[in-house]
Amino acid sequence: MSRIPPKSLSEMENIEEKYKKKLEMEEKLGRKEGMADAYGNLGIIYLTLGHLDNAEEMFKKSLELEEELADKEGMASDYGYLGTIYQTRSNLEQAEIMYKKSLEINQSLGRKEGMATIYGKLGEIYYTRRDLDQAEDMFKKSLEVEETADKKGAIATIYGYLGDIYRLKNNWNQAEEMYNKGLKIFEAIGSEHMIEIMRTMLTNLKMKKKQS
Repeated sequence: MSRIPPKSLSEMENIEEKYKKKLEMEEKLGRKEGMADAYGNLGIIYLTLGHLDNAEEMFKKSLELEEELADKEGMASDYGYLGTIYQTRSNLEQAEIMYKKSLEINQSLGRKEGMATIYGKLGEIYYTRRDLDQAEDMFKKSLEVEETADKKGAIATIYGYLGDIYRLKNNWNQAEEMYNKGLKIFEAIGSEHMIEIMRTMLTNLKMKKKQS
């Protein structure tokens, strides 16, 4: 499946119309693979627009066809997107179920990039629950893959999460190390918003270290 998230509202509207027409044509021809692709792309559009109910419906229809076609890669993608929908709704239990299904398939296929993404998503869920040990484990697994792929933005974000985890565990030195690593990368890629966040976290951390 070639799924490219749209970048602007007008582009999304154009692509939505394109995939609706494609879906209609594929349905007439009875081509399940094409139908699954159209449903998946419509799901991405609705997810991007924040139309979660429509997105969920599209990904479920895509998933049903992917299962019939035994398209493991497509199934892993659909489960991942469904996890994102449930996570956005704060339905963490259902999101975790979807992410774990996606992870299992990605692992069986040896898809490291997919594994890294899902490890990160599971890390976010455990972090939200303040299940810090599990969150740390997931983020470290994600980091290992992202470092190999040299995905700087993802690496810096993970360092930020690990900094938060160590801060909540009162491991001030480890937290400071992670924040500094994240800050250095964000500075290198010019992410002004995240640079400010990292600097604020470091300032607050230094104040806590003095008070402790």
